[in-house]
Amino acid sequence: MPTDKKPSQQTASSGWRMDPIPSRPAYRHEDGNIRVPMWLTKKGRHMADTEMVLLPSEAALLADNLTNAMRDNPRSMLHELFRESATALAPGVVYVSKPDQYRL
Repeated sequence: MPTDKKPSQQTASSGWRMDPIPSRPAYRHEDGNIRVPMWLTKKGRHMADTEMVLLPSEAALLADNLTNAMRDNPRSMLHELFRESATALAPGVVYVSKPDQYRL
Protein backbone atom coordinates (compact mmCIF):
# COMPACT_ATOMS: atom_id res chain seq x y z
CA MET A 1 0.00 0.00 0.00
CA PRO A 2 1.70 3.22 -1.14
CA THR A 3 2.00 6.07 1.32
CA ASP A 4 2.73 8.79 -1.23
CA LYS A 5 -0.26 10.96 -2.00
CA LYS A 6 -1.03 11.51 -5.66
CA PRO A 7 -1.82 15.06 -6.79
CA SER A 8 -5.56 15.61 -7.13
CA GLN A 9 -5.20 17.70 -10.30
CA GLN A 10 -2.82 17.61 -13.24
CA THR A 11 -0.82 20.71 -14.01
CA ALA A 12 -1.55 22.43 -17.31
CA SER A 13 1.85 21.47 -18.71
CA SER A 14 1.42 17.73 -18.09
CA GLY A 15 -2.04 17.01 -19.44
CA TRP A 16 -5.05 17.97 -21.46
CA ARG A 17 -6.86 21.28 -21.06
CA MET A 18 -10.05 22.80 -22.51
CA ASP A 19 -10.50 26.57 -22.71
CA PRO A 20 -13.37 28.58 -24.21
CA ILE A 21 -12.45 30.45 -27.38
CA PRO A 22 -12.86 34.15 -26.41
CA SER A 23 -13.69 35.32 -29.94
CA ARG A 24 -16.48 32.76 -30.47
CA PRO A 25 -19.54 33.00 -28.21
CA ALA A 26 -21.66 30.08 -27.06
CA TYR A 27 -24.81 29.56 -29.10
CA ARG A 28 -27.96 27.46 -29.33
CA HIS A 29 -27.77 25.03 -32.26
CA GLU A 30 -30.80 24.11 -34.36
CA ASP A 31 -30.96 20.78 -32.48
CA GLY A 32 -31.72 22.76 -29.28
CA ASN A 33 -28.40 22.04 -27.59
CA ILE A 34 -26.03 24.73 -26.33
CA ARG A 35 -22.62 24.67 -28.00
CA VAL A 36 -19.55 26.32 -26.51
CA PRO A 37 -16.52 26.64 -28.85
CA MET A 38 -13.40 25.34 -27.10
CA TRP A 39 -9.66 25.09 -27.63
CA LEU A 40 -8.21 21.70 -26.78
CA THR A 41 -4.55 21.68 -25.74
CA LYS A 42 -2.15 18.98 -24.59
CA LYS A 43 0.92 19.90 -22.58
CA GLY A 44 0.37 23.55 -23.54
CA ARG A 45 0.19 22.90 -27.31
CA HIS A 46 -2.97 23.59 -29.30
CA MET A 47 -4.39 20.31 -30.60
CA ALA A 48 -7.83 21.21 -31.95
CA ASP A 49 -10.80 23.54 -31.96
CA THR A 50 -13.94 21.74 -30.82
CA GLU A 51 -17.26 22.41 -29.12
CA MET A 52 -18.63 21.42 -25.75
CA VAL A 53 -22.21 20.32 -26.40
CA LEU A 54 -24.67 20.68 -23.52
CA LEU A 55 -28.36 19.99 -23.11
CA PRO A 56 -30.21 23.16 -22.04
CA SER A 57 -30.58 21.72 -18.52
CA GLU A 58 -26.82 21.01 -18.37
CA ALA A 59 -26.04 24.54 -19.58
CA ALA A 60 -28.32 25.99 -16.89
CA LEU A 61 -26.60 23.90 -14.21
CA LEU A 62 -23.17 25.00 -15.48
CA ALA A 63 -24.27 28.65 -15.47
CA ASP A 64 -25.52 28.30 -11.87
CA ASN A 65 -22.29 26.64 -10.75
CA LEU A 66 -20.16 29.31 -12.44
CA THR A 67 -22.25 32.09 -10.89
CA ASN A 68 -21.87 30.54 -7.44
CA ALA A 69 -18.12 30.13 -7.91
CA MET A 70 -17.74 33.76 -8.97
CA ARG A 71 -19.88 34.91 -6.04
CA ASP A 72 -17.48 33.16 -3.64
CA ASN A 73 -14.59 35.28 -4.96
CA PRO A 74 -14.55 38.48 -2.89
CA ARG A 75 -12.76 40.46 -5.62
CA SER A 76 -14.64 40.06 -8.88
CA MET A 77 -13.33 41.17 -12.27
CA LEU A 78 -15.60 44.25 -12.18
CA HIS A 79 -14.19 45.15 -8.79
CA GLU A 80 -10.65 44.94 -10.16
CA LEU A 81 -11.53 47.05 -13.23
CA PHE A 82 -13.40 49.82 -11.44
CA ARG A 83 -11.77 49.63 -7.99
CA GLU A 84 -13.52 52.20 -5.80
CA SER A 85 -15.56 53.96 -8.52
CA ALA A 86 -18.16 51.15 -8.74
CA THR A 87 -20.79 49.98 -6.30
CA ALA A 88 -22.65 46.68 -6.61
CA LEU A 89 -26.35 47.42 -6.10
CA ALA A 90 -27.67 43.90 -6.76
CA PRO A 91 -26.53 40.72 -8.52
CA GLY A 92 -25.63 41.83 -12.04
CA VAL A 93 -26.29 45.54 -11.30
CA VAL A 94 -23.26 47.80 -10.87
CA TYR A 95 -23.35 51.58 -10.40
CA VAL A 96 -20.29 53.42 -11.77
CA SER A 97 -20.01 57.07 -10.80
CA LYS A 98 -18.46 59.60 -13.14
CA PRO A 99 -15.54 61.66 -11.79
CA ASP A 100 -17.31 64.97 -12.48
CA GLN A 101 -20.67 63.81 -11.05
CA TYR A 102 -21.98 65.58 -7.97
CA ARG A 103 -22.22 63.38 -4.90
CA LEU A 104 -25.36 63.66 -2.79
